[in-house]
Amino acid sequence: MSLESEIAALTSEARSLLNYFNAKKAGIDSAVQAAIAAVPEISRTWWVDQVAGLDTNLGTKESPFRTIDKAMKSTPASGVCTINLLSDYSFDKWVVSTCAYVFINGANAAVRPKLKPQYYLFEGATYLAGFLFQGQCATIEISAVDLVFPTITGVVPAPVTQRLCTFLRTNSNSGLPPLLGVTLEGVNITMDASFFGALVGVSTTPVSLNANATTVPTGFGGKYISGIASGTDPKTLNNVLTNLSAL
Repeated sequence: MSLESEIAALTSEARSLLNYFNAKKAGIDSAVQAAIAAVPEISRTWWVDQVAGLDTNLGTKESPFRTIDKAMKSTPASGVCTINLLSDYSFDKWVVSTCAYVFINGANAAVRPKLKPQYYLFEGATYLAGFLFQGQCATIEISAVDLVFPTITGVVPAPVTQRLCTFLRTNSNSGLPPLLGVTLEGVNITMDASFFGALVGVSTTPVSLNANATTVPTGFGGKYISGIASGTDPKTLNNVLTNLSAL
């Protein structure tokens, strides 16, 4: 066989290999795109109006849910749940979250919404209603709302355990997220002078707590994170990361 014939044969073989590669690549690209398209969207955005909404609604601005509980249950586990709050919202029980990220936004431009947790009785003890985080990851951001902590006047039995009377809480012995992240953005916190409890309640879970453009009432020291005394320098704690100078 002449040199020219050998070169021609090699060229033909190279072309065949290149065509084979291109065909395989196209098949792989198509399979990857199909796999990506098949992955479910885990981010959800909902509107909640406790006054005019219904949990049988669509969860849109025009057809809002009534409860935060419905919005969170309508979000895939370990997903991202954005809740646009259209009215004041009273909590009368714990809302269990398995979402990785919860964003609650005051979406009513005319009237700034209020989050109002209430005390309630459970198995003979008094708790403060709010969020119970049970996911593998747990972060909550609250923006552009007023957070109003209640009075204990008339509450029977009187609350005695601060961690049980917290607005944002993890379990004590199971389902613990490795880190609870809390961000307050433009939140105004008010409380009755008799309020018993705290903003965050954890047992062994570390906490990241950041507050930006947020106001707190006089006497809120000792009520940021359960079990941490008023005036504590967070730099002395090995389980708290915060931009606050004192707790």
